[in-house]
Amino acid sequence: MKMQEALDIINSCPPKGFMVAFEKIDGYILRSDHFPDKHAGESLIPTEEEAWELAGRFADKTKNSCVNFYVIKHDFTPVEGYKNRKIRDYP
Repeated sequence: MKMQEALDIINSCPPKGFMVAFEKIDGYILRSDHFPDKHAGESLIPTEEEAWELAGRFADKTKNSCVNFYVIKHDFTPVEGYKNRKIRDYP
């Protein structure tokens, strides 16, 4: 590795933004998923409130196939207070 490549990695800013996490119902199994797909290069959702709004709209459209919607940060950790705002827990 060249010195400049190492410095670029050291000095790079982590991507900022948010994602919506949820679980798909697959028979008796819950499979975790999220959007947007950070690892595929998709842009993250710019604000937490926008992410919560998208989570709610997505939850409304996937009533019988997905549960446990909440917002996560760019590092895949839940946002503060997510337990109080989680949408549609699995029964």
